[in-house]
Amino acid sequence: MIFDYRCSKDGSKSDSWDAVAHLLTSKPPYEIKVTARGSCFHIICGTYEHGNFLCIPSDGVATELAGLSDTFWNLERLIYMCPKFSQTDAISIVYALKAISSYVAI
Repeated sequence: MIFDYRCSKDGSKSDSWDAVAHLLTSKPPYEIKVTARGSCFHIICGTYEHGNFLCIPSDGVATELAGLSDTFWNLERLIYMCPKFSQTDAISIVYALKAISSYVAI
């Protein structure tokens, strides 16, 4: 399943960009390919005993998540856990999670 969505740093249209999330698996843990502004990430997300998680194996990232549609908490967590990501990349990832949130069971 493919999701086209819009990302923004501050909610304004002047600083926004298009992104695409490809939901690669239909059962948890979910695998998602996120492409935005020249970057591409292969994400694995799901649930475990203490909540939700996100992993980006190619970048050595693993962190807890709030609900998939909670862009504020997830963005703060992703920026904290992986400071090498640009803010643009982190925003693209959390908005991808929000885009798929009504289609997956996390």
